[in-house]
Amino acid sequence: MRRPTCLLFVLCLAACLLAGCAPQSEAPQPTATPAPTHTPVEEEPAEPAYETLEGINPYTGLPQGENYPAGKRGVAVMINNVKGALPQSGINSADLLYEMVTEGGVTRLMAVYRDYANMPVVGPIRSARDQHVQLMLPLECLYAHIGGSTYANVLLDVFHCPGYRSLDGKYRNFYWIDQERRKTMDQDYCVYTDGPTLAAALEKFGLDTDFGYEMPQTFRFVGADEPARVLEDGVAKQVYLRFSGYTDCEFRYDETTGRYAKWEFGEPQVDEGDGGAQYQADNLFILFTEITKYPDGVLSQVDLSGQGYGYYFCDGRYERVRWMKGAASSPLRILRLDGTEEDVLVNPGQSYIAMVGLDQFEYFRIDDQPVE
Repeated sequence: MRRPTCLLFVLCLAACLLAGCAPQSEAPQPTATPAPTHTPVEEEPAEPAYETLEGINPYTGLPQGENYPAGKRGVAVMINNVKGALPQSGINSADLLYEMVTEGGVTRLMAVYRDYANMPVVGPIRSARDQHVQLMLPLECLYAHIGGSTYANVLLDVFHCPGYRSLDGKYRNFYWIDQERRKTMDQDYCVYTDGPTLAAALEKFGLDTDFGYEMPQTFRFVGADEPARVLEDGVAKQVYLRFSGYTDCEFRYDETTGRYAKWEFGEPQVDEGDGGAQYQADNLFILFTEITKYPDGVLSQVDLSGQGYGYYFCDGRYERVRWMKGAASSPLRILRLDGTEEDVLVNPGQSYIAMVGLDQFEYFRIDDQPVE
């Protein structure tokens, strides 16, 4: 592809991501048991209309605590998730953990922490992808990554993130290479950071760590002093999903902790920095959308511009939901299935969010049963 043509394509991509563009069609009115679909939204979705809660961590809905970093941004860190990069560090401490395919069926994680200064050792750090950037932007957080795809870099440039909110690999002070791992692994599997290292780099390079108004809530949370909401559609002690022929995962509900523990590649997904403890989350959101290839035939294009169906799991139960987004900076919203614009009430806690291709829905299982 000649350079002018390539540049034109990249600029068109940026415009589409900003506008959430797609062919216009009537939004579906979901039924009680919808088939998984993805539909463009008629217009840019409205901001969430629910009343925000005071005194909570906006990423988890949990009480802020004594050392809450009021007025400071959180941080999102890209984490390698190929088999050879395991085990990872820092995933158990993430307030939010996003997972999506990037290329070749491989998924990448984006771990989000409300308090960057007290973040544990996190890694191995990997490069930015535009689908993750679109979920990072509405969180108003900082962004740590090593390099990025053309599409991700265009999007970061459009939102003026480099040198403002985005720490790329060129800011060498924000990460280090684990030399012991480097003896036997590729360097892409050996890059790490932690709170003190990141905080020092942010100060050195003068990135914008301050947030001048109330941090937006990720979800519409149940009040921390209120009873947990019981999900409506049934019991879910085991959840299986497949991202591709390369990557699948399973969650099993742990009655002792009241959380979902994750398996990946047939093994427990563990946090090396947390003494090898298995990753667990309070809330699971498994959301289905159209995933295709960009024109290069390699990178995955995850369509976040419209709306689709998904499943919310908590406390060993589940319910069907809708998701809606739009432009790159618009928040991801989890809505009731009845076709209203009412955001689902989410129980406080750490959340795992997966965007999964519609072509993988046939493999999706709840308690070993196909989902109709």
